[in-house]
Amino acid sequence: MAKKVLTPAEVEIKALKKKYRKEKTEKLVPVFLAIVIAVSALFVGKGSGADKQPVNNVDNNNTQQSVQNNDTQNTDSNQVQDPSTDVDLTPDKNLADDPANWTKEQIVQFYKQSAAKSHAGAESSQTMTMPKMVVNDGDGALGGFIKLVTPVINSVLAKQATTYGGITGGYNNLVASDVASAKAYKEGNYTIIEMTMVEQTDGLYGEPQDGTVGHAINVLGNVATAVEQFPQFDIKYKEADIKIHYANPTVKVRINENGIIEKGTWQYTAEIDIKHLQIESVMVDKAEAEIIYTIVVGGGF
Repeated sequence: MAKKVLTPAEVEIKALKKKYRKEKTEKLVPVFLAIVIAVSALFVGKGSGADKQPVNNVDNNNTQQSVQNNDTQNTDSNQVQDPSTDVDLTPDKNLADDPANWTKEQIVQFYKQSAAKSHAGAESSQTMTMPKMVVNDGDGALGGFIKLVTPVINSVLAKQATTYGGITGGYNNLVASDVASAKAYKEGNYTIIEMTMVEQTDGLYGEPQDGTVGHAINVLGNVATAVEQFPQFDIKYKEADIKIHYANPTVKVRINENGIIEKGTWQYTAEIDIKHLQIESVMVDKAEAEIIYTIVVGGGF
């Protein structure tokens, strides 16, 4: 039987698969996480979280040590001021008894006050899933290998479910113009607030609590900082064109009679678009990914 002649792309994929199996670790996963900047999503909780978690749990001593060292060195730069300290808690004397009659401005102010009152005692849980990742239109060796490791990347993201203290977002800076639509209503003794934020697009550099979505939920922030957590890989991100669009950002909370958020869900889809990103000797001409980012309090609502 004649031996099959492999194409150059098939040869490269075979070599990558062999290397992946041989190392028996997830060492290669951070490379591809970096391609889609998924790794930066692991920093989102740091905006308000009191209980910081490690950047990742990859089973590789060198990678883990490098990440831990960088995380320690960057602790101060990653800290964000507690937003609850800057919120005016003065009650609105003109607030109607029926929340359905509140203006958008009143809904936003009531939410901010509830978030500030809840911040110290809240426990937030952060999860991520990646329903889409396409590199180089799925063609070539790299595009083919991404298809192979996508389930592994989703597994890594699933392991990054993080719990930390506080209510997410830079809500002290939240204003009515950040909100595309809002409604409030009564449900028994509870007040329900639902908001859809104005969508936001960031580039390579950003701040977790800036912008319309950052004020309400937190965004990925400084992508460059995240990529630099993997100095063992030569990622020429400064020359790349990177955009992150935050689509369908929503907030839904249930607030008790004391103004405390008992249950809540904050969510958006980060649509990541990358062009001309070189990693080691591989050029990523085009990469697209979607990461669904969800934070819940009290099991979600």
